[in-house]
Amino acid sequence: MLSVPSIFAASDPVDNQPAREESEAVASVAEAEEEAQQGLLNRHKQYVDAQVQRAAMWVDSFFVDPAYEAEQANSQFRLRPELYYSKEDDLKANVRLRVRLNLPNLGHRTSLVIGAEDEGDFEYSADGDTSNDGVIGLQFFMRESSRWNTSLSLGVKFDEFAGFVGPRVRYTDVLGENGSYRFTQTLRWQTNNYWQINSRLDLNRVINDSLFFRQTFDGRWRGENAEEDGYRTQISSFLTQRVSGVSGLQYEFSTVFHTRPDTHVDEYVLAVRYRKRTSRDWLYYEIMPQVAFENEFDYTFNPGIRLRVEFFYGVQTKGQFSTRELEDTEDFRW
Repeated sequence: MLSVPSIFAASDPVDNQPAREESEAVASVAEAEEEAQQGLLNRHKQYVDAQVQRAAMWVDSFFVDPAYEAEQANSQFRLRPELYYSKEDDLKANVRLRVRLNLPNLGHRTSLVIGAEDEGDFEYSADGDTSNDGVIGLQFFMRESSRWNTSLSLGVKFDEFAGFVGPRVRYTDVLGENGSYRFTQTLRWQTNNYWQINSRLDLNRVINDSLFFRQTFDGRWRGENAEEDGYRTQISSFLTQRVSGVSGLQYEFSTVFHTRPDTHVDEYVLAVRYRKRTSRDWLYYEIMPQVAFENEFDYTFNPGIRLRVEFFYGVQTKGQFSTRELEDTEDFRW
């Protein structure tokens, strides 16, 4: 025969079962809500990453940023004849050729590069001159992800006629909800015992559906020019406006300074660049009025204009970006 305490003890688990089930149900709901919230945050981060990356990729590919070009393993042909005129300088003509050929027999991760270097010098200078250091070489792409891009280049450059070899590393990540940064480091050793070191930091921010801002810090050391220029630095602010799927405006303010023979500002440049793709996908044109204040001309007001035509053949953007743009070309915004 059971005692009274024993009866109550035996009935306790049955009496407490509804309470435990209710507690477990509440905990399960809380866990589900937490998982849903975490999933929402992850999806939001993926959206932010995609938004910033889409904006940066459109700007880099449409306005042909050399750092972007240096990461493309696909075949491309780009020919750029241009004219430049300024108040303090003569009319200048320049032709820039760049060819990349993918080598499928080497696993689609190797490119043959012919023509002007991707990152041989600053893309623009006040007098319209751009780097035309002719090169021929191979670029071997190694690790590649949404954040990392690494490659190794070797070849011959013809301005000083020297062989070269060296790595290139790029890392990018997001900064908050609408920003990102990208750091690129290139190192080359040349057979004439010169070194070439390029360091670049880009700070990006999406302002709205059609405006994108970039602050760039770009430093270059070239052994051939070390005695004359020392370490050359360009600090640039770019505000890019996407006008349509085939045209865009880029407002730029740049300062270039050298450390040799002493540290001094070489030039200030304020420019507006309008670029448009014509009805033919392979033909672009650019109009770029600008104002420069250069050390060479005692920093006097020097207005000028650059006119450029570009012939392009090849795959310009990565598959995901190309697909995204083709899906809704009329309403596409990053």
